[in-house]
Amino acid sequence: MKLLNKSIGLYVLYAAVLLLIAIPVLYAAIQHRIVNEMDESLAEEKAIISSKLEKVSEADFLSWMQNIQPGVTISPLENESNVKDRFYTITSYDQISDETSPYRIMESVVRLHGKPYQLQIKSSLLDTVDLIESIVQIVALLILCIMAGLVLINRLLAKKLWKPFYKTIHKLNEFKMENNEGLHFEETGIVEFTDLNNAITALTSRNKEVYLSQKEFTENAAHEMQTPLAVFQGKLDLLMQTNPLNMEQSELISDLSDVNQRMKRLNKTLLLLTKIENNQFTEIAPVSLRQVLEKLIAQYSFKAAEKGISLQHDYRDDILLNGNNMLLEIMLGNFISNAIKHNIENGLVMIYVAGQQLTFINSSAGIPLTGEKIFDRFNKQTADSSSLGLGLHIAKKIADNYQYSIHYNFKDNSHFFTIDF
Repeated sequence: MKLLNKSIGLYVLYAAVLLLIAIPVLYAAIQHRIVNEMDESLAEEKAIISSKLEKVSEADFLSWMQNIQPGVTISPLENESNVKDRFYTITSYDQISDETSPYRIMESVVRLHGKPYQLQIKSSLLDTVDLIESIVQIVALLILCIMAGLVLINRLLAKKLWKPFYKTIHKLNEFKMENNEGLHFEETGIVEFTDLNNAITALTSRNKEVYLSQKEFTENAAHEMQTPLAVFQGKLDLLMQTNPLNMEQSELISDLSDVNQRMKRLNKTLLLLTKIENNQFTEIAPVSLRQVLEKLIAQYSFKAAEKGISLQHDYRDDILLNGNNMLLEIMLGNFISNAIKHNIENGLVMIYVAGQQLTFINSSAGIPLTGEKIFDRFNKQTADSSSLGLGLHIAKKIADNYQYSIHYNFKDNSHFFTIDF
């Protein structure tokens, strides 16, 4: 989730919780206030009725009762146990409006010529309920409009304020260490973003210097190391041709030649690994996976035939990859070489392509590889002295460089290496 959306989400959540709390509280507060006003109005009406009763004679009481206003009833009271005014609310059916309506009731005791009477005044609360609902709806709509406006303003303002940050991210995504161009940021006018851009510029400049230094070292090492190794091999070849040469000397020279060849392969492999880690293979182009595999199968068919291994393939699909052709050949070649090297006599190597997956399957002696270590540098899963323990590590580095995922599985006495493109 983006930082902008997260901050706005928190504002919306806070506003929603506030609205859910505020609306019921507002409704209850307005209702309480209106009921109090109604009670005061009923009390005033009682005072008016009491003052009129003082002027009514007993003979005129019945006629006065017939003309009394609606909602007011007066009945004789035999037991004057409660002389305090009592207010309460009831709900009753109204035949005129054909609906159930709330009413506010006031009960009190009045006297007529010394005799106690119970006075009951009833007033409808239907209009007040409708008024409360209208007020709450208007206030809720107003709050929602304010919330929406604040969220919109905050989003527009935040987008404008964070625009330099997104520009910085865009420039970093486009920045390539191997290019000669450096990072240049526009003036933002915001202190924090200016400090961030200055820190990034300084960091990338230092990293570029280190990268160029490593690149120069790699190139120099590739040249300087290969020359003495080639000279050493040439001297060994000349020494092998000298006479007299006994069997013991011949074996020593042969061992030295094998060690020298191993050093040359190790030097070449480590330099390749350094170039991969420094992203020095910058040439990118569309590559047909099928064409690369066919080329590699032709190269490794002789090596497989020496061990009696059947090298088979099944291309259900052809995957078009976007990468460096040399690196892809190295990665796939390492898997094929590994499948042949760690196979059994008269075994099988199957290369299967389907969908966006490439799977290498090779038969084995029934011993699974150590899953968490198979891609480690200089890790050997066999006692073969000719193995450097770098093939799968290089393949994993190349796959990571192109964001491919590699999975290993062992079943039916076979090793399965699957690459998800």
